[in-house]
Amino acid sequence: MKKIYISITFLSICLSNVYGQLPTKSIETKQKYVSFDSSVKPAKNPVPKGVVIWSNDFSNSTDWTYDNTSDPFLDWTITNNADTIPVTTLSPAVFTTVNNGYAFIDSDAQGTNGTQNANMTFTGMIDCSAYSNVSIVFEQSYRTYLDTRIIRISNDGGTSWTDFVVTDGTEPTAQNTPNPDVYSINISSVAGGNDSVKVQINYQGNWGWYWAIDDMKIIETDEYDLKLQKTLFGTDGPFGARLQYYQIPNNQVAPINFGGILKNIGVQDISDAGFTADITGTYNGVAGPINLLAETTDTVWCSNTFTPNSTNSNYSIAVAATTSSTEPDVTNNSLPNISISVNDYIYARDNGQILGGISNSGQGYEVGHIYDIFQSATLYGIDAVLNSSSEPGSEIFAKLYSIDPTTGDFVFVEESSPYVITQADLGQKISLPLGSPINLNENEAYLAMIGSYGDGGATNDLVTASSGSTTPQTTFYYDYTDQTWYYTTSNVMVRMNFDPILSINEIENAFGLSVYPNPANEVINVSLNKSTNATISVVDVAGKVVKTASIDGLTSSINATDLTNGVYYVTITDGTSVATEIVVIKK
Repeated sequence: MKKIYISITFLSICLSNVYGQLPTKSIETKQKYVSFDSSVKPAKNPVPKGVVIWSNDFSNSTDWTYDNTSDPFLDWTITNNADTIPVTTLSPAVFTTVNNGYAFIDSDAQGTNGTQNANMTFTGMIDCSAYSNVSIVFEQSYRTYLDTRIIRISNDGGTSWTDFVVTDGTEPTAQNTPNPDVYSINISSVAGGNDSVKVQINYQGNWGWYWAIDDMKIIETDEYDLKLQKTLFGTDGPFGARLQYYQIPNNQVAPINFGGILKNIGVQDISDAGFTADITGTYNGVAGPINLLAETTDTVWCSNTFTPNSTNSNYSIAVAATTSSTEPDVTNNSLPNISISVNDYIYARDNGQILGGISNSGQGYEVGHIYDIFQSATLYGIDAVLNSSSEPGSEIFAKLYSIDPTTGDFVFVEESSPYVITQADLGQKISLPLGSPINLNENEAYLAMIGSYGDGGATNDLVTASSGSTTPQTTFYYDYTDQTWYYTTSNVMVRMNFDPILSINEIENAFGLSVYPNPANEVINVSLNKSTNATISVVDVAGKVVKTASIDGLTSSINATDLTNGVYYVTITDGTSVATEIVVIKK
């Protein structure tokens, strides 16, 4: 059976020549549910134009026949329940005619031992004899997890079939389509000029996710149609990968590359396909032109880079696919602008939008990003954004690793003091000062991590916020349950912080505050190592201030007779620095 692969082929990044043997196993493959997505507003894609030869909106299940070799038995179904989708981000389904039914198969619901191989075949014959150039277009959604999705086309009434592969199971795991994704396949090589065309949908999975399809049609393909499939950008550095930075400290400014993945979904070859990245009045990046054959995809990078000013500023980069060919529909030639910020202290690979999270189901783990250092600098702390499903009272920490250039091993450098999550921290950024400031060497790469030893699975414990996906083998995850390093494609919100105020406050904290007895019963005693005029607050795990007091000297006492059993945080501030200690009330 002939197979035509439609999915984008990503360039494999080989880093072993730079940093030895880095982790090559994906944590998402080991633990399907290690990462998750939050619900976001669905966005519609433009529907390709063209003469409609055949269409089906899945409103009538008798239009299709079903067969499978699944174990246990599992056929495709047609449902009008938009909330059936098992991935939060992609639920509810928002297909154009979702209310009258769509095709759906749910591998996730079958569990770890279920295997699926299910077909859904249109019962009628489709006449494309008057059209030599045709495409099949449909709305879909899915999440990747080692599963295969195929559109099969026959031109002899179903005697023989040609596979057009949408996903083949080798894609990075835990990647979502848009909601919905409008997908187009040029099927002219099989269906064009034929009067006995049939359509079959095939799904294969083994505790994968799902596939949902609606509003399928065969149309006459436009002569010229160039699509900007994906925007790419990043900076080349000592780690050996082109890393995306959305926030850049002004002492780490370096040239940024811009590029795009172009797809020719028209009939004719495009001889001058190109890409532009533009900052009004500041930068115009140009890639190409290249000859892009019909039904093919290629990646192009601008020949000129952009180096931001080393002063605080924000940049908005407009991106577009370009050609001189006349296209009936140009709405798919552009994607949203890229936003990059140069600032004083923060180095971030995420775009600041919380879209999900990553955890270890209450067990211990660490997760974080590789950062390239272009100019020697002193690192004072690591920032992390906590997903709102984290558990107040969980103890977390930050760690910094260097990388052994020979073996690729991560070498521990420094860590923060433990920090206990409060209710007020949920969904927020926290800054964790390192035990001592660390000088990062020019032209080296470092790994910034946040972690927790876990609570044995009693709660969610630490859930690190994430913001979409990132390049494989540039973001890493250490699982304490099997003491193994993995990579993750979740773009976790873990950042470097070069602000020296973190170190000042940490030094003052270390010598400023002691709380006793612990556990306490009727009274909480506070003592300092230096005389201070300051305010004391006692805060519960919900973030509510339950007691206040003042201190003018070295000691103070707080009446705790009315406090219930539990964990509390005693915080002292003199308007310049802050120190916090944990106290347990036990009666």
